[in-house]
This record gives sequence, C-alpha cells and structure tokens, in this order.
Amino acid sequence: MIEDGSCIQIGLGGLSNAVGYGLDTKKDLTVHTEMFTDSMVYLAKKGVINGKMVAGFGLGSKELYEFVGEGKVDLAPINQVNNSYEVGKNDKFVSINACLMADLTGQVCSETLGHYMYSSTGGQLDYVKGAAISNGGQSFLCLPSVNKNKDGQVSSTITLNLPKGEIVTTPRSEVMYIVTEYGVADLRNQPVRERVKRMIAIAHPDFRESLHEQALEAGLIRE
Repeated sequence: MIEDGSCIQIGLGGLSNAVGYGLDTKKDLTVHTEMFTDSMVYLAKKGVINGKMVAGFGLGSKELYEFVGEGKVDLAPINQVNNSYEVGKNDKFVSINACLMADLTGQVCSETLGHYMYSSTGGQLDYVKGAAISNGGQSFLCLPSVNKNKDGQVSSTITLNLPKGEIVTTPRSEVMYIVTEYGVADLRNQPVRERVKRMIAIAHPDFRESLHEQALEAGLIRE
C-alpha cells in the first residue's frame, strides 16, 4: 500500500521499525519524522531514501548516531517537525505507528496498560492528522492481534471496549487504517456498524465469534 515516492514517518517500537525494514524494495522515499530510526539508516544506505530527511531526534544504534552526526539528517525543533500542517505539506505522506489496543469502533490506545503508563502520547496523533491533510496521505496504526501475559494466557488486543484506565491516544474520528497480521481495516469515514465488521475481520480468528456476539449484544451491529 506504500507507493514509491512516499514521504515516511516511523514511530517508536520494534513493530514500526520492522515495517520500515520491509520497505527496502521501494524507490525515491523521503523522510519527515519525529524520530529517526535504524530502519531509515538502512533504507538511506540502500538508496531507497534518496531525498530530504527531516527529524526531531534520532534513537537507536551507534550507526544511527554516526549517520545523523554526519549532517545527513536535518534536525529541527519538535514543535515544527510535529506540526500537522507542516507534515501535510508532504505529498504521499505515510505515517506508521504501533499501538497497544483498539476497540471495535476504532478507538486506539498506544500509551497505557490499564492505569499503568507504558509509553507516552508522542507525535502519533500529530502524524495521523498530517497524513489526512497530505495529498495522497495514509496513516497506519499497527498491532499484533493478541497479547500473551506472563502466565501464557492469550487475550485479544481488539476488544468491545477498552479496559478500565486505558487512554485513547488516537480517536476513531482520526483513524485511517488499523493493521494486524490478519489484514487492514480501512475505517475512514465509515459508520459504526461497518467499522465493527472490519475490526472483527482483522482480529485473531479465535476471538472473532465472541467479538461478533458481544457487538450484537451491545447493539453495535445487527444480524
């Protein structure tokens, strides 16, 4: 779904960075991002990124710090880099961020596990909005379909409701694409019933039936 000539942003975390490494067959990419990542260094050295590279900071390996230190990346203040309107000036802007959970209507949590603060707000919402402003822009919020706790118990990361204490990082009105290993849910401008169906379709197969039953009981969908 990411086209040649796109301008990319990659968020914090292994999942987002892994997607970055997967772009090595693309051409003529540029960068406008809060955080410059190791995958971006890899893509730049392969010639996949061959245009402007703008970032607020770099975080990663020694190789990354050396790359940024050579002046190959234009560093700018966060309040400029994360300005949604500045982001939106980039055509074909692609925002790639990881999240922790999502409910069936598309509300996304990327910060907390219950009341426990796992991460911070960061620039996720800024870049989701920027992608919506961009001509040909796309935003992807990525998560595995299940979570496994210390006892080996597996739970769905897509739920009817976000658990108590979970903070909504990106509201459903701003979400474009939510992605799991089972597919992509396009939620742009969709009514609630269609959102619910598309979210169930990308949930882990073991949980789809129960999610469907919960959605019926809650009145979110009809038979």
